[in-house]
Amino acid sequence: MPESSHCSTDTMVGVHPAFGAVRKRARRAGESELPVLLTGESGTGKELIAREVHDCSPRADAPFVIVDCGMLGKEMGRSELFGHVRGAFTGATESRPGLVGVAHGGTLFFDEVGELDEPLQRQLLRLIQEGEYRMVGDHRWKRARVRVVAATNRDLKKRVEAGRFRNDLYYRLRVIQLHLPALRERRSDIPLLVAHFLYRFANVGRAACRISPETCALLEGYDWPGNVRELAHTIAGALALTEGDVITPDDLPSEVQDAELRPERGIYKLPYKDARRICINRFTKEYLHRALVSTDGNVSRAAKESGIGRQYFQLRMSEHGMTASQYRKRLYNAHSDGEGKASGD
Repeated sequence: MPESSHCSTDTMVGVHPAFGAVRKRARRAGESELPVLLTGESGTGKELIAREVHDCSPRADAPFVIVDCGMLGKEMGRSELFGHVRGAFTGATESRPGLVGVAHGGTLFFDEVGELDEPLQRQLLRLIQEGEYRMVGDHRWKRARVRVVAATNRDLKKRVEAGRFRNDLYYRLRVIQLHLPALRERRSDIPLLVAHFLYRFANVGRAACRISPETCALLEGYDWPGNVRELAHTIAGALALTEGDVITPDDLPSEVQDAELRPERGIYKLPYKDARRICINRFTKEYLHRALVSTDGNVSRAAKESGIGRQYFQLRMSEHGMTASQYRKRLYNAHSDGEGKASGD
């Protein structure tokens, strides 16, 4: 079967072999009607892969409907999923289709399927096995024309062993199983992802930002427990905070900055030259900062007390996006605060 013309090819970024293999299998899975189970840590892109399965299938023109299993209420979960008829319960003044009905002809994506309670697990099993369901308050079975794709960041096998997930449903879901690698397992994709997010989050009317080599090396060395989602939020935050057109290590969250000094990860996993450059730059930035603080932004005095030339001192300041006015403002604000407090006493 030829690849669907709807098949997405640019919604995900990455050329690492492990990620490429998952995408290739997702496209192949799109040709089938069998259930698909996506596994992997939170933030690895399971929803994107689910969409790729859908987009590469004959159902691409039909709805792709997400079921947030963790948000399905215990009392109304069945109604939300399967719908209800008029008079089914207090307040049901009219019949309403559930998510299964909305997804008719398309794909139903059960995100964090391990969070479903036992009654809904049982009904999902029937939906998959028999292709039918009942709306709340209705005794009739309805046919469901949907493809089921599920995702979890939990070990479902362990939940089965603990009696928290149905064994039969587990094996029904994992007919086709795709495991998404963590971002730390495909570090070579980080520069591509960073470039993608810089473009995606760029502010209109502002000069394009870039990442300094030291910052990029630091990002590649961090383990990213939140995976691609955490990286995206980190870049968005750095773009909002940076004052220049170059994102430096100081624009990153403290946990990313601090990780470089942990022996088990970060800077000690980088090539020697990259690690050395990061250390030197971090030291230089901190040294300049302290010199300027102690002299209230007087560059000439800061350079003299540091034992280096003023021109060299200014050059290093420029490299790190530092200006003397930042430190003179600190002094002015300190004086203003003091005067304000005195006048209020």
